[in-house]
Amino acid sequence: MERETFDELCQILHGDLTREETRLRKPVSVEKRVTVGVWRLSTGNSYRSCELQFGQGKSTAKVTCREFEEALCQKTDLFIRFPYTEEEVQEAMDTFEEEHKFPQIVGAIDGCHIEINAPPENKEDYFNRKQYYSINLEGTVNSQLLFQHVVVGYPGSIHDARVLRLSGIFDLAENEEILSAPTRIVYGGLLRPMLVGDSAYPLKNWLIKPFSNRGCLSPQERRFNEKLSAIRSVIERTFSLLKGRGGFY
Repeated sequence: MERETFDELCQILHGDLTREETRLRKPVSVEKRVTVGVWRLSTGNSYRSCELQFGQGKSTAKVTCREFEEALCQKTDLFIRFPYTEEEVQEAMDTFEEEHKFPQIVGAIDGCHIEINAPPENKEDYFNRKQYYSINLEGTVNSQLLFQHVVVGYPGSIHDARVLRLSGIFDLAENEEILSAPTRIVYGGLLRPMLVGDSAYPLKNWLIKPFSNRGCLSPQERRFNEKLSAIRSVIERTFSLLKGRGGFY
C-alpha cells in the first residue's frame, strides 16, 4: 500500500477509530489501528503474531481488527457503487465501448471462490466443485477494474446463477430499477444497458452471455464469443488483483 493511500484511509476512518484518552491509558492511535487492520487482512497471520509485530496482545489485536473492519464496511458506498443514474450508466457504457467497441455494456459480472478451512457445521455446503472448501464472492466491475457491486459469504457449493438471484441485482434489474436506461437501437432492436457474464448465468435483456458451444458454432457466433471473452477479462483481472492484494488462494 502506498503512503498516500494509507494516509487517505486514516483520514476517512479517523472519526470511527478515534478513542478518548483516559486516566488509565492512552488510546491506540488511528494510524496504528489502521496499520494492524491492514496488515492482518493482507497477511492472514494470527492475532498472536500482532504482539511480535506491533506490540499488541492477542485480545487487543482482535478488538483493533474487528473495529477497523466494521468501520471500513460502513464506508463501503464511498468505494463500491453501482451506477444508478442515467449519467453514471452512460459514462460506464462509453468507457467499455471506447475500449472494446461493444455497445451498452455497463459492467462485467462473475464469481470466484475464496478458500477457507472446513467449518465445524454444514461443511458439505462449503465444498465446491473444485474440491475444496470456500465461500462464494460475486463481483461486478467496470472497465477500470473497479468494483461496482459485491456479494460475499454464500457457501462454495452454490451455483453462480443462484448467487446472482440472491444478490439483489437480479430483482432490481428485473423490476427495471437499475439497467433500464438509457436505451439504444442496435440493428433494429432496442438494447437496455447490460452486464456481461459467462455461460453460468441466465440470458436476460440486461445480462448478455456467450453462445453455448456444442461444437457447431458459426464463424459469427465464435467471433461474438471472442469479443465477450475480451470484455469479461476485466472481472478476471480484477479478481487476480484482489487475490494478490489480500493473500487469498
